[in-house]
Amino acid sequence: MMKIFAVLVLLAAGLSYSQVPVTAVRVDGSPEIDGYLNDELWSQALPVQDDFIQHRPDCGEAMTEMTEVRLLYNDNALFIAFTMHDSQPEEFTRMLAPRDSDFSSEWIGIWLDTYNDDNNAYYFFINVDNVQQDGRLCEVGGWDDNWDGIWTSVTTTTDSGWTAEIAIPFSVLRYSANDDQIWGINFKRTITRTNESAFLFRMADNGSVRIEDFGDLHGLQSLPSPQQIELRPYAAGRIQYLPDADEQWDPWANSGIDGRIGISSEVLLDLTVNPDFGQIEADPDEANLSHWESFLPEKRPFFLEGADLFSMPFSLFYSRRIGSVASNGDIIPVLGGAKLTGSFGGFRAGFLNAYTTSVKEEGTVLESPTNYAAGRIVREFGDGTYIGFSGTSTDIPEHNGSEYSYGRSGAVDVQLSFLENHRISSAIAGTWNSDDSLWTDNFAYNAFYAYVDDRFDIDGGFSFREDNFNANMIGYTSSTGDLNTWVSGGLYHPFSGNDVLQHTWGNIYTWYDYVPGGPVTNRGINFNTGIVFRNRYHIDIDLGFDGSRTDRYEGPDGTRYDGGSDFGFSCSSDSREKLYGYLWGGIHSYCEGSRNNAGTSITFKPTPNVLLDAELDWSQTADARKYNWDLEEWDLRDTDWRSLMLSGNWMFSNYFSLRLTSQISRFSTDWQSGENSCSHRHWTNALVSWEFRPGSMFFLMVGENADPDEFTGDFGEPEFTVFTKLTWFLPV
Repeated sequence: MMKIFAVLVLLAAGLSYSQVPVTAVRVDGSPEIDGYLNDELWSQALPVQDDFIQHRPDCGEAMTEMTEVRLLYNDNALFIAFTMHDSQPEEFTRMLAPRDSDFSSEWIGIWLDTYNDDNNAYYFFINVDNVQQDGRLCEVGGWDDNWDGIWTSVTTTTDSGWTAEIAIPFSVLRYSANDDQIWGINFKRTITRTNESAFLFRMADNGSVRIEDFGDLHGLQSLPSPQQIELRPYAAGRIQYLPDADEQWDPWANSGIDGRIGISSEVLLDLTVNPDFGQIEADPDEANLSHWESFLPEKRPFFLEGADLFSMPFSLFYSRRIGSVASNGDIIPVLGGAKLTGSFGGFRAGFLNAYTTSVKEEGTVLESPTNYAAGRIVREFGDGTYIGFSGTSTDIPEHNGSEYSYGRSGAVDVQLSFLENHRISSAIAGTWNSDDSLWTDNFAYNAFYAYVDDRFDIDGGFSFREDNFNANMIGYTSSTGDLNTWVSGGLYHPFSGNDVLQHTWGNIYTWYDYVPGGPVTNRGINFNTGIVFRNRYHIDIDLGFDGSRTDRYEGPDGTRYDGGSDFGFSCSSDSREKLYGYLWGGIHSYCEGSRNNAGTSITFKPTPNVLLDAELDWSQTADARKYNWDLEEWDLRDTDWRSLMLSGNWMFSNYFSLRLTSQISRFSTDWQSGENSCSHRHWTNALVSWEFRPGSMFFLMVGENADPDEFTGDFGEPEFTVFTKLTWFLPV
């Protein structure tokens, strides 16, 4: 009766449901999470039944189908029940896919700003087939879809739509220790049949999620201070066939443990002993024509958790440095590590330490034992305003006659948001390495201004890394000594109510890079525009011009290149369809020659649980003036890169899948002087994944890999690998 009275009072006051704070009701028991909302406990919840507000296809309009949300909680978890009404449930787009896959189907999601600080939020999404997706959104660090919590969800379809139930344990969330809590909250739903995406609390017209515009979640009181201990012991084994080795069959076994201690509701301690950082998923081959190494994405769980906290200015921390690949191809073992993350008296902080052991070959030390440490502290003031402090330390002790060496770095970065749409950001960093003869010219600076709203944005700034700035012992540093400047602007225009067009955009970007007192190293202008149609097809076009520039790293003394023009395009169909295609290509100037590229990706979904994908990539350079280091003279070079990647994914259930992946690639280099080379490579693996209980995984991988022959460049003798790993999640 009191709940009904409260609703009537609010309606009488002229308030819409979207203005009414969402309320969670405490209950003594736990509703049964089975996808059916017939548990009596749900009758105690006050339903949120307001219209969700579209951002697509008709910005600002109410969603055409009603959505109901209910929230309960007890001492252990937050429970959410969704009822998605739909007049045509037979037209649902169905998709059974691995966890954290992009949804091309009906889905519903919740965001939780647990500190109500307008800066950080968790998100939990599920689609109609109960595929889960979760992660974190932070003003500092952006989207982090690598965060994984252990939570429960079940969905079911009905004659009038579909329903979903979610249970989120408080132990997977971080929040303040206050007795009475108000969290930020928002919900999003999509309907593929009508191409609708909508929020309960309206976001930007372009769909950007603005944490500061969330509504309030009331009713949370006396939440627990979870101090749960989680252990994840693992055992792994591998056998490899190495055709060129003296011992062709190479067996290997390993075990270790990852642990997590919830020190409080705000602080987590992660520990690992002898972690298994072997790559289950291979890094795809790519054509790299730059002077710098490829920047590889992180895939290892210990480093992925809380990765947003270790996002440092100037890439001071690059986690793939830790336990990377030795010169003989072996993975450098990580003996152990510890990571502390959380909030401390208004500050968000993360501290990490890891130790790697040596790698030897025939008694020769290829990699010495190394200790890596990184830390970052951020003080957030709301609405995107913050100050951050970062530091790293790398220490390589004396080992087998080698001298002690070290690397240090530190940075301060600030961002000020004002007048709603304006931002000013700046950072300063320095590096100090033992091999530097003088600690001079070892700093980096940047600053920029940005204005961003729903339809228009503009930004500009500069970045400068002095000649001796070098964070590569634990970070990623490429070119130094250049002062990089840029200005860009963009427009976004939705076509609400249009039967054909969804939205269009246009961006212009111009840059001018130079060495102070020296040559221009890069300059140009680029214009990009595109259209998304109401059926979700799209096309975009890039036009650009590069001015003359100096490449200081090409040849013994560098060289000057004339400028040229660039053209590129891409187009795609609707990813929700059974057959989805993406096509791209371009014609570009390159080192006074040309660079052309084209590619296509085709995805076929014969059934909701099977996905087949083929990606063809081709890139060619012609008549590029480059320095031939073998002949020590300038020459003209042609290159040709071709790659075909095939993959298939079969989901036998939400928790059991088989994935097949294969890539075949070819890269050739032809010099005008007659020196030519060509290398072929292919790899294939089949991976079985089984989550036999929440958080516990079994993997079985069978793979083949053929690197180029050392002399001919043709496919070498294939190596075969069988790898298995068992991880067991044990909450204590």
